[in-house]
Amino acid sequence: MLRHLLRKEVKELLMEKSILIGAIIIPLIIFPIMGALTGLGVGAAMEKTMGRIPVGCADLDGTNLTMNVLPKLMEKEGIEAVRVNCLDLSGCIKAAAISDLKFMIIIPKGFTRNFTAGLQSRIETVYSIRSLTLSDLMLSGKLSDLMIEVFRSLAEKLHGKEVNLKFFEKPVIEDSLILYFGRMVRAPIEAIGSMFLTVLFGLPMVAVIVASYASTISATSIALEKESKTLEVLLTIPTRRLTILLSKLLGTFFIVILSTVSFLVGFGIYSLMLAGSMGMSSSLGGFGETSSVQFSLSAIQPSPIFLPILVASIFIAMVMMTCIGLLVGILGGDVRSAQQLVGAITFPLLMPPFFILLFTSIESLPLGIHLALLADPFTHLFLAIRSGFTGDLASALMSIGVMLGFTILLLALSSWFFMGERLITMRISLRRRGSSET
Repeated sequence: MLRHLLRKEVKELLMEKSILIGAIIIPLIIFPIMGALTGLGVGAAMEKTMGRIPVGCADLDGTNLTMNVLPKLMEKEGIEAVRVNCLDLSGCIKAAAISDLKFMIIIPKGFTRNFTAGLQSRIETVYSIRSLTLSDLMLSGKLSDLMIEVFRSLAEKLHGKEVNLKFFEKPVIEDSLILYFGRMVRAPIEAIGSMFLTVLFGLPMVAVIVASYASTISATSIALEKESKTLEVLLTIPTRRLTILLSKLLGTFFIVILSTVSFLVGFGIYSLMLAGSMGMSSSLGGFGETSSVQFSLSAIQPSPIFLPILVASIFIAMVMMTCIGLLVGILGGDVRSAQQLVGAITFPLLMPPFFILLFTSIESLPLGIHLALLADPFTHLFLAIRSGFTGDLASALMSIGVMLGFTILLLALSSWFFMGERLITMRISLRRRGSSET
């Protein structure tokens, strides 16, 4: 009996168009497209870690070991040693800031003496991060791994079989300095990597969830009126349709504002918890022994314009999603169809730019993909968040302006549909005919 009932249940569910299209057909279409587009982003990120990687080498020791032997060992590991001329640490840091090098090693005076004596030697490393993408973080990790092998090879070359195992495992002590967007902080690359991942993944994902919620509310608002047969009654009351549309918009905007406040409170709690966890003693990790340093989240805090840009971009994105939801609600024949249509429309708009920009910058993409992403209004949501974090006010305002333009266009389109008979006559239903008729 269970088998027959199960067969009946599965058959009925598969005959429901909303389930068939939303749960089975759409994923088979969307995810391969997303995979192809994300592959472009990953490929662009991986290209930066392929081949010879240029690494700045500021040699303050000036011995044969640092001038000739070390660069040759770096070359064997696929690292191109680029000589940087500077006289002291501050000069080397300035040289790193104005160069195109993403990574620099500063060999201090006395390095050769300590290294040949089998003593751990302290070196300075400078990580230069110029874009909020995983490609820069991946490159930093790869360089760290490669430099481990370089210094181990140097230790083995100098000491042969007599090399001390402890010295061989950790031949240098790294003091890392991170330069990013005009700022300088002494912190482990892992710590700032975690901060960047929050901006790259955490905040955009929360924005996507909150914005999607707004579109579902607005679509349900219109579709519910259609399904319950109250839309015709609503249209007979002595008021303009624009007033009815405005009430729908303002009602949804009220929920959107509550969602924005909820987001800010939740994000504030998250930030305080993150600050507490990172306000403890951290270690300067990397390819050598670690040295303890007091590290605070305030050292890598975002630009002062970040919070206003974040709130504005997320709010406009939610308004834009509300307008999309209104359009879908007008087109949908019932609540279920409207909700399925919302997912089918918003998912392809939100997810590809999210995953592509997670791995690489939009400037590094092929021209066709670049232009296609710029045509997607939700690409500008992610670009605005990143520009706000780095303090690029002009780019952030430009992205917000594009989102605002799309929002006005969608509002005009919604008003056009709402004013005519299309509001009643247009019904796209994903349900079976038998079940849609009551």
